[in-house]
Amino acid sequence: MQPLEGIRVLDFSRHMAGAYGTVLLSDYGADVIKIESLPNGDPSRNTGTAYVEDVSGLFLIWNRGKRSVALDLRKPEALEVIYELAKTCDVVVENYRPGIVDKIGVSYEQLSKINDQLIYVSVSAFGQEGPWAGAPGTDPVVQAMSGVMSVTGEADGEPLYVGVPIADFTGSQVQAQAVLLGLLARQKTGKGQKIDVSMLYALMSSLTTRLASYWYGGEEPTRHGNAHSVSAPYQAFETSDGWVVAGAWGGEGDSWSRFCRAVGRTDLLEDPRFTTNVDRVRNRKDLSDILDAEFVKKTTAEWRELFNAEKALFGPILTIPQAIEQEQAKVGNLVTMVEHPQLGSIPMMRPVIDLHETPGSIKAPPPLLGQHSVEVLGEIGYARDEIERLIAGGILGVPAETTSSV
Repeated sequence: MQPLEGIRVLDFSRHMAGAYGTVLLSDYGADVIKIESLPNGDPSRNTGTAYVEDVSGLFLIWNRGKRSVALDLRKPEALEVIYELAKTCDVVVENYRPGIVDKIGVSYEQLSKINDQLIYVSVSAFGQEGPWAGAPGTDPVVQAMSGVMSVTGEADGEPLYVGVPIADFTGSQVQAQAVLLGLLARQKTGKGQKIDVSMLYALMSSLTTRLASYWYGGEEPTRHGNAHSVSAPYQAFETSDGWVVAGAWGGEGDSWSRFCRAVGRTDLLEDPRFTTNVDRVRNRKDLSDILDAEFVKKTTAEWRELFNAEKALFGPILTIPQAIEQEQAKVGNLVTMVEHPQLGSIPMMRPVIDLHETPGSIKAPPPLLGQHSVEVLGEIGYARDEIERLIAGGILGVPAETTSSV
């Protein structure tokens, strides 16, 4: 058993925001039916620089476990299929720009008339209202407008883009939460509802440490390079053979003393410049100069042993391949292999929420365009001759190799 078994999701999302959120729903049991517009389907099928036999690696990661139904949404008969599907679904997810779903004919107002139990989640860059609502926006634009880029980078350098699509990821996580909250609310109220998720608002909700400095500390947050904004020392240090992050966290507990013992500089505990965390943050440069000179004297492995002995905060800075191959990831079986109908065995990151009684799993590989068109329409009552007519009319799409076997 999985917690979302029996929940069916009608997924209109493309690219990452929205689409990665429905992956999470699929991993925990939901039947996610991905609606792809003919002729080309989700644009992420042709996005990025990494391809395997003309299939985008991004599409593979963002769409595992889903069933693809390909429709020409410009044609009225395709909308009739959508409306029939909507009768059988619990959730709708879309990430078009505001107003587009109205033009297509799949807005909340239109679909809720068919099924008032629908949890309808709209994911957009800026939300459904306001001066930016209709503007296009993807991860870099949202990072810029959230304030995140203004506090990322070296103190005397330019604002920097975070090295992972953090706005897309945050939006997807919040979207998955929105679906779960909507389903829980439906149990209590007996009806569905419309839910808006703004990627901008979702990412801005991550600004906790910086908002504390701004609202309650009276300072405008700035960039601190590889150092923590509100705790010192807690930063990147160069060792004799690599880089690590080490430090002390919090108020006036023993984290600072553990750090000093690990570094072999307990004399710093008596230095009035570094007595409290506020003192250490204020005198961050002086402290960093001292510690930089210490860390380059030993290897990363040597520092790990010393910090582990003191149970002090420490971690090596790993490359992506090193992170994937590290012993901690292997113990957790983080990377798993999935059989793809076209590509063979491909790697995927397993579901990372470890429910012990109702665990998640990757139920299927990312779909071919229209791979499940016939299957899904058959489930909702379409006869074989009706399906063949829709295919012949260019309304319903199936993979080329399956056309003759419908």
